Amino acid sequence: MIELIANEADVEDIAAATSQAADTAFETIQNDKGFLETVELMKELAVAAKSSDPLEHLKAVGIDLPDKPSVIDVGIALTEAVDRIIETKGIRSDFNELAHGALSSAVMSHLDERFGSMFPATGDEVLSALADLGKPSEFGKLSRAFFGKATNDSLSYFLSQHIGTQVGADQPFATVNRMDQFEQAMKTHCNEAAEIVERFSSMWFSKNFYLDDGDIQSSKTEGFGSYAMTKMRAELKMRAENNDA
Repeated sequence: MIELIANEADVEDIAAATSQAADTAFETIQNDKGFLETVELMKELAVAAKSSDPLEHLKAVGIDLPDKPSVIDVGIALTEAVDRIIETKGIRSDFNELAHGALSSAVMSHLDERFGSMFPATGDEVLSALADLGKPSEFGKLSRAFFGKATNDSLSYFLSQHIGTQVGADQPFATVNRMDQFEQAMKTHCNEAAEIVERFSSMWFSKNFYLDDGDIQSSKTEGFGSYAMTKMRAELKMRAENNDA
C-alpha cells in the first residue's frame, strides 16, 4: 500500500489502496457513540436554521451563541457543545475527537467560503450564513465536507503509526514532501468520494424535516450518520476496484 508512493503511482491508486487497508477504521467510527452525537449536532444546526428562533433552538441542544456571534464564537460553541456531551455520557474516544474536528472544520469552511478572510463578518452576517444551513442543498454541502474530512482523518489515524516510520533514504517516502503529497492525495480522494454523501444528505434532510414536522428524530439521525459512512466505504471500495480493473 504505502510502497505505491515509491513507484510514482497515480494518486487515486494510493488513496484507494489506503481505504482498503483501513476498512476496519470505517466500521469503528460509524458505530462510535461520540461520532453519532456529533452528527446529531450537525443536524441540529440545519433544524435550527429553519426554526422561528434559531439561537434559542441551538441553545436548547447545547450550542450556546451570543446574539451577534462571530465566526470564532461559532467554533468555540461547537467545541464546548461536543465536549459537554462526550463528558456527560462518558463516551470519549479517539474517533469521536476526529468527528468533532471534522464538524468544526466543515462549519468553519462554510462560513469562510461565505465571507473570505479579508474582513471579519458581522454578527448579522454570521447568523445569515448559519440560516443557509436550513437549505437542503447547503446541508448536503456541509455533510460532504464533514464526512469527507471524517473519512480522511480516520484513515490518517489508522496509518499514522506507519507513515512516520516510512520517511528517509530507501523508504517509500524519500522526503517529507513526498509524504505530504501522499496525504494530499488521500484528502482529495476522500473529498471526491464524499460527493455521493452530498446528494444523499440533501434528500435525507428535506424528506425527514417534512415527515417529522421540523423536528427530525435522533434515531433517524443516528441511522443517517451510520449509513452515510457505509456509503463512503462502498464508494471508496468501488473506486479501488475500478482502479484495479
